[in-house]
Amino acid sequence: MRAALYYGRQDLRLTSVPDPEAGPGDVKLRVLYNGICGSDLLEYFDGPVTTRDTPHPLTGVQNPVIMGHELCGEVVALGAGIEDLAVGTLVAVEPVETCGRCLHCGLGQYNHCPTLAIQGYNRAGGLAEYTVVKRRMTHPLPPGVSALQGALIEPLAIAWHTVNRCAVSAGQVVAIHGAGPIGAGAFLTLKRRGVEAIVVDPSPTRRAALAGLGARTVLDPNACDVVAAIRDLTGGRGADASIDAAGGAKAFAAMLHGTRVDGTAVVVAIHHEPVVIPPFDLLMPEVRLTGVALSVNAFPAVIAEMARGSYPLAGWVETIPFDGVIEQGIERLRRQEGMKIVVDVAGGAGERRPGERA
Repeated sequence: MRAALYYGRQDLRLTSVPDPEAGPGDVKLRVLYNGICGSDLLEYFDGPVTTRDTPHPLTGVQNPVIMGHELCGEVVALGAGIEDLAVGTLVAVEPVETCGRCLHCGLGQYNHCPTLAIQGYNRAGGLAEYTVVKRRMTHPLPPGVSALQGALIEPLAIAWHTVNRCAVSAGQVVAIHGAGPIGAGAFLTLKRRGVEAIVVDPSPTRRAALAGLGARTVLDPNACDVVAAIRDLTGGRGADASIDAAGGAKAFAAMLHGTRVDGTAVVVAIHHEPVVIPPFDLLMPEVRLTGVALSVNAFPAVIAEMARGSYPLAGWVETIPFDGVIEQGIERLRRQEGMKIVVDVAGGAGERRPGERA
């Protein structure tokens, strides 16, 4: 089968590898779509970061590894012991395999499992014609939810978890610093919950996309004092919660200083450089600073919201052919020429529900 195999920094090869087979407890999928994530860019340009040059303690996988962790596929084979899933089912993949035995797994905090393995980094991923996952990693999609929508469930689950970490309710205000895919997903989640959002991003394209999704207040950080603007828009208080979905020092500082007294500042972005946090900036405003580790128990809720129409894709999601994964995908995202790019792994077949004719 065809696959995108990661060997190391700036070395991703489209090549042929043997088809995987489903072992006991496994599900084999024909991959339809796979999204490209900011963490994929980090791995490609600066890695190895999450991939390993030594065997992973849970999966034994090491580089070279098939990349891709935001995927949707059709079930084509079931391993021994799988009786609650049918061949032909369309599923979104929660791309984490955990030990199931540690303290955190026992508490339901499986996103903190110390031996957690991520699909596309520590186990063969979705940038391939076929992939194999554990049954508990699969989430069947209801009728009406397409394969392309299914490939967006993973990043939207992170956005959902991010909003949960904000601990806000209808009528409150959240400032989102960074209008990339996670920022957009956070905005749509907040909108669905009746929370007002202030969106901040230097990109005219991203600001326009968020305005098109319904954002009423969109700020350009290069054209205004963001913190002052947020305070003006909130009667001098500041945002009830703020999200750093940008990953830069200026955005981090604006997130922290634009949050109200006793508010919550949530970091979901990957930062490439350290940031300095003066303790006084936490002491006096009593801001709670927290982070986001993937998502946890969010897939069912996000799938349900996708089915309800809470996550429109028009204006911010585009697809590219498998051949273009580097030039049309990774390289363009590095130049910030796209917003959310999804690889059409199956070459258009993913637009049909399983069993439908071409």
